[in-house]
Amino acid sequence: QRRTVRAFSVVPLIAILLPWVSLAVILALPKKSRTVRLWTCFLGSLAAFGVVLSMLPGILDGNTYTIKLASVVEGLEVRLTVDMLGYYFALVLSFLWMLATLYSISYIDHKENRFFAFMALCESFIMACAFSANMFTYFIFYEMMTFGSYPLIIHEETTMARRAGYKYLVYAISAGTVLFFAIVAHYFWGGGDLGFGQYGSLSLAVASRAALMTIFFTYLAGFGVKAAIMPLHGWVPDAHPAAPSPASALLSGVILKAGAFGIIRVVFNVFGVDLMRDLGVFVVMAILACITIVVASVFALTQDNLKRRLAYSSIGQVSYIILGLAMLSYDGALGGTMQLAHHALMKGCLFLCAGVILVKTGQKNISEMKGIGYKLPVTMICFSICALAMMGTPPSVGFITKWLLGSGALQANLPVYVVVLLVSALLNAAYYLPIIYIAFFRWEGDEEEGSRPKLHFGREIDSKMLLPVVILAALVIIVGVWVTVPGFPYSLTDPAVKKIYGSTITGYKYLDENANGMHDEGEPGEGGVTVRLMRDEEVVDTAVTDSGGRYYFQDVEPGTYEIVEASEDSFGERESAAVLRVEVEAAKDVTVDKPLLNRP
Repeated sequence: QRRTVRAFSVVPLIAILLPWVSLAVILALPKKSRTVRLWTCFLGSLAAFGVVLSMLPGILDGNTYTIKLASVVEGLEVRLTVDMLGYYFALVLSFLWMLATLYSISYIDHKENRFFAFMALCESFIMACAFSANMFTYFIFYEMMTFGSYPLIIHEETTMARRAGYKYLVYAISAGTVLFFAIVAHYFWGGGDLGFGQYGSLSLAVASRAALMTIFFTYLAGFGVKAAIMPLHGWVPDAHPAAPSPASALLSGVILKAGAFGIIRVVFNVFGVDLMRDLGVFVVMAILACITIVVASVFALTQDNLKRRLAYSSIGQVSYIILGLAMLSYDGALGGTMQLAHHALMKGCLFLCAGVILVKTGQKNISEMKGIGYKLPVTMICFSICALAMMGTPPSVGFITKWLLGSGALQANLPVYVVVLLVSALLNAAYYLPIIYIAFFRWEGDEEEGSRPKLHFGREIDSKMLLPVVILAALVIIVGVWVTVPGFPYSLTDPAVKKIYGSTITGYKYLDENANGMHDEGEPGEGGVTVRLMRDEEVVDTAVTDSGGRYYFQDVEPGTYEIVEASEDSFGERESAAVLRVEVEAAKDVTVDKPLLNRP
């Protein structure tokens, strides 16, 4: 059994402060040192990613790292804790931030100091959100992130950018007000505990049903603005086209996810699966997610501006996370949490491709991009890979997400969600395939039977812009094929979801049985016996009985299992081994009433 070790550590704080170091260096260097300043920012993001990566072995081992920064009053602490979920978000954001920073060195051509300074600040604030140990800490850094990301949106200083920035602030500040009310209500009605519990920190024992539902829906509304749940999505379609492409990649890949991650924390660590089920609030979440997925895709179909189409696509795709959570099933939750990283890879690449197209050709509208696949073959091949992945084409990360969400819907006995996912996949195809078609199967003069242009694999764009695009496109396939590699999304999300949706099986191993097949009361248990938990002839876990004959298995996902005790030489020979069959439901612990007995 994996044993969790909770240790004091300054490493999370170092990861958060490193962007500030690069910020200080950027501002201190003279204007003529442009190259040094830009590379300093990249090295700062690279160092932050390296520090986060250094925690991976301990996190995979089940450890958590914590540090207390301040205490306001009892129950209101500013504390950082790196658990499996928080680490997962931090790894995704620091990796994408590093690539976006490298890309920006060649992309940003004016007011670099301001852009890179706020990129560093924003990374620090979102990293702190990922490592937050409670909702109070999350709220503080979440609101700081709002003001850190605003200058990224308005960087071009066009009329469109200023309007988009203003709308973003109106939405974000309104959401912050709602979140503040949620925090206050949570603190006073929830017994003064704002911490993230493994199975949730709220219950009907500490607050009334009406109070709990008020807290939940204010959290959902507050985080739903950045998660772009309809009808709270209004800032997104304007912000993405207005912002520089690397900022758009971060808006879609990370900042929208900060809202979604807040909802993950609310569902998993504030309310918990059982309370969500008791209150019935998951139904509202599911309805909003389904509406957002379908309607956003329909809106995407009507957009000619490439980045605006990608923005509506992001709105729908982020709601996959919300739908997965609302299923209240193991596979649904796993698919939803994995989508946080999968979408960051796919959509990050797509927005960076849009930036390459803009820099190289000046084109923003899809209708203008005839034959662009021949001018920018590497860029458009990468774009096509990610576009196909967004549809759920195997072997890609998009397929993994849709497969798990479909499986989760069936686990929840709600096949209607499968229909929603299929409709979404078809709509994705309807607005992505025309882009690929125009890029590779149309060209200037094709209507007059002009000759097809030749592919030109030359120097498309500066390598600092092309390299992040290629890396992200490659990972979309690599992560989709080698799913279980340590450090990839599955290795971090599966243990985290199992802790929340998994169950504990507890039972006893005794020496013999009476005539009725039951253990005599007072009969001593048999210690030191290896017991195996099996599913479909595969060993899932092993345990050794204690001196009283007790065994237990933790974090067991739903399904039908066999508990087997057999010696090494007779293992697999079921007729010579004691066997019990157990049915496990999501997030429901099982005590095996019938003891595991030696057969005569």
